[in-house]
Amino acid sequence: MMAGYINRTISMTANERAQSGLPVINPNPHVNSSPLQIFVKAKRRINDIFVEIYDYVQDAELYIKSIKGDKSFIKISEVELISGHVEKVKGIRDVLSRDRMKVAFFGRTSNGKSTVINAMLQDKILPSGIGHTTNCFLQVQGSENEEAYLITEDSIEKQNVKSVGHLAHALCKEKLNESQFVNIFWPRDKCLLLRDDVVLVDSPGIDVTPNLDEWIDSYCLDADVFVLVANSESTLMITEKNFFHKVSTRLSKPNIFILNNRWDASASEPEYLDQVRAQHLERAVDFLVKELKVCTEKEAQERVFFVSAKEVLQARLQEAKGLPGHSGALAEGFANRYFEFKDFEQKFEECISKSAVKTKFSHHSHRGKLIAKEIQNIVEQINEKSILFQKEKATLKKYVNDKLNYTEQQLLLITQEIKDKIHQMVGDVDQKVSKALNDEIRRLALLVDEFNLPFNTEPVVLNIYKKELHNYVESGLGSNLQARLSTALAMNIENSQREMIERMANLLPKDKKQASVNVLPRQEPFEVFYRLNCDNLCADFKEKLEFRFSWGILSFMNHSFYKPAIINYSNQVSIDVQ
Repeated sequence: MMAGYINRTISMTANERAQSGLPVINPNPHVNSSPLQIFVKAKRRINDIFVEIYDYVQDAELYIKSIKGDKSFIKISEVELISGHVEKVKGIRDVLSRDRMKVAFFGRTSNGKSTVINAMLQDKILPSGIGHTTNCFLQVQGSENEEAYLITEDSIEKQNVKSVGHLAHALCKEKLNESQFVNIFWPRDKCLLLRDDVVLVDSPGIDVTPNLDEWIDSYCLDADVFVLVANSESTLMITEKNFFHKVSTRLSKPNIFILNNRWDASASEPEYLDQVRAQHLERAVDFLVKELKVCTEKEAQERVFFVSAKEVLQARLQEAKGLPGHSGALAEGFANRYFEFKDFEQKFEECISKSAVKTKFSHHSHRGKLIAKEIQNIVEQINEKSILFQKEKATLKKYVNDKLNYTEQQLLLITQEIKDKIHQMVGDVDQKVSKALNDEIRRLALLVDEFNLPFNTEPVVLNIYKKELHNYVESGLGSNLQARLSTALAMNIENSQREMIERMANLLPKDKKQASVNVLPRQEPFEVFYRLNCDNLCADFKEKLEFRFSWGILSFMNHSFYKPAIINYSNQVSIDVQ
């Protein structure tokens, strides 16, 4: 009764409230305070979150692809995982954009399911009437372009919404079968439920087909709320109970409301009204609590209502024309039944909004967290590997720099030592060559004696004689010096070269030392060439020829023929004849 009073107070017109002294409230409070706005705001928020997640996974994918060539940082399986997450998030966003709150109406034939939906939509959209009326599944949802049309199953052609009376009516020859589906799009601005993303599904009677399992699989698994429309003139039937037993086995604790429709009939028997109401309420609560076990007894008390959908529809059609709502009343007690229908709508909106947020968004939120967590773990692993890699490279850099500095110092030291050794070697060679040259000069007379070109004092012949003598002396001295010095000098040079290579090889890393084996000292004999250049040395030579004759017997015996003699090769040549 309290709920009825509250609803009655809310439903008073602005004029009535002003006349009664109560403050005037928004004539359409549903716009701002509807429980359905919880779902609308949650949907908007989770869509914004998944936009951020999508950007995040895209950035992660680009980064991962940029380093996927380095297998030390990222595995191929991780690259594929992140690429898969991009597609998953994209799919979730597509699903979220289509997610709506879905309520499915079920009941026996002619219990008034279509009329209840029409009353909630405040317009006669679905076919209704006596007998078996609805012959297929009808889904009503808001259209994006405020256009009214319908689309049949397996078709994309838009049809006039008026044709639903022919396609879905059981008495029409062009009727569809009970498992087919018609999607009706109705302008959002004509109904607050549709504006707030509520989808209403009407069904044929559950007593007209044995294909209940197919119905559940096709139309029930994504429903947020079920409304069992019962006939208050009878009671809950086995057919209705069996159907919802099947639903409860497929879904975990489905949200079920029970509407005892046609309650206006109770006005004809007012003396039994309270008893019949209590009986229906008890059986409905027992069915929800004890049989289906989908809610507590307290919750069940708030999910069972006694209404007259036909009255409410007529009243709202009258109100839309500017007439008083009670002009559509079918029997006494209309106000209480009207207010109870509004109470049902309020409780239904609260339930479906919370349930949809949980069923539609909770799973997506959980998946989003898992995706973000997996990507975070991969990125953190890459970050840890990169930090470790950076430390290793820093250590290696320090080692290489230290090694480089050491190598440079050793190279400078070796270079200086080699220079000193070369300098010492040059000095040593100079001394040896000087000593050997002095020895050879002392033996120069013997070398000249071995020169056997005939001597002639004619100037032309003398110049040729001098030139040939110079060449002979230079060749002879060079050969003698080479014989005395070249072997020792070549050994000294090769030993120094080998020592230099060994010391350089010691500076190389172990894995590079093999390369030093290929750098071998020269295998050919080291040749030393000596160029005395006698022509230049003797360029200013002026020969002085003197002839002395002695008739002594001793001189005659010692010199039985003429012989030139070299007295001082560097200054003069004396030829004695005795």
